[in-house]
Amino acid sequence: MAQTPTEDQVVDAAKELGQEEFTRGDVAGQLGMEKSEIKEGFQHAKKAGRFVKTRDDAENTGHFKLGS
Repeated sequence: MAQTPTEDQVVDAAKELGQEEFTRGDVAGQLGMEKSEIKEGFQHAKKAGRFVKTRDDAENTGHFKLGS
């Protein structure tokens, strides 16, 4: 089983995408993991304000942008 990425690793992966908006799946793909494997780090980043939710699309997928 892969090690759960930290909040910093998840944020760094989102930055490396080079996209203004991204999904949890995009970040997981950048890390070579499944969405479920990055859940904890992603949630910590959201709570810390490092990710800001921008919208839900037609499939109810959350889209985010980098926060502070």
